[in-house]
Amino acid sequence: MMKIYSGREIIIVFVFSSLLAIGQIQEDIKELLPENHELPGWEIRDSIEIYTGDNLFNFINGGADIFLEYGFEEAIKCDFINSISKQIRCEIYRMSDDSAAFGIFTFNSSVKGMPADVGTKALLYDHYIEVWKDVFFLRCISENQDIDFTDTLILFADLIGKKIAAQGKMPALTGVFNLEGFSVEKIKYLRGSIALNNAFNFGHGTMAGFREGITANLGEKMLFTFVYKDDFKCREWFASAKGKMQMNQKFFDLSTIGAGFSLKSKSGESFCFKPYKRFIIVIKGMTWEEAMPVIAQLEINLDKL
Repeated sequence: MMKIYSGREIIIVFVFSSLLAIGQIQEDIKELLPENHELPGWEIRDSIEIYTGDNLFNFINGGADIFLEYGFEEAIKCDFINSISKQIRCEIYRMSDDSAAFGIFTFNSSVKGMPADVGTKALLYDHYIEVWKDVFFLRCISENQDIDFTDTLILFADLIGKKIAAQGKMPALTGVFNLEGFSVEKIKYLRGSIALNNAFNFGHGTMAGFREGITANLGEKMLFTFVYKDDFKCREWFASAKGKMQMNQKFFDLSTIGAGFSLKSKSGESFCFKPYKRFIIVIKGMTWEEAMPVIAQLEINLDKL
């Protein structure tokens, strides 16, 4: 029998569909946790803890600053225990947008992680797994490192990941490192100075004012791209960076080359800095001549943003 919908029902369905389409309906973070019946032999041990804003310091004091820099909204922590008293902890962080969640995922990543088919991207380590999907960064940790819980960690993370509807998109800036003839690795998306200084410390306040940035390794070399509000702000911050690098006693032999400059560190590494429209490109470990082919490709890719 055909169901006849009232005008009110039609409006509710329309509004729900519209909100879903533009991503304004958010998953309840508590509903993302695995339920006891989904994990035979495992159950929630204690109460579920939720953190918002600066309360995150009560959970990860000493590590909350980086989450807040990227754009933190809320987190949930829950411990699970099995019949032989072995434990797995699940942590789920909702970030301000998918780029922020991707950024905190890349910030935490290391070469020791093995890719796993969970969420949008996942890395599996010895006793934990980290996952990025949409606006969420999640981590499942084996509290008993004497037992190999690899398969169980993947199961926990997969159950959570499948409850997140959207996949999320990588920041457009990641496309800058699609370089022909070069293979980059260890990509890290940056939203501020804390993340940058953990990748490489140019000196206090040297590379500042950027809206977002990205870094990656090219063998032993490092590539950086920083994005500014507009061309004018980029030139201002570039001039500031040049002045600070020139005054930094860890660097010497500054040479102005066209719009950019190069210099060396006390350890003998070369650095190249070049402004391009609203971007600043920095290459660590190459002379200007070596860097030019890479810079040329980066500029082509930046034009596509």
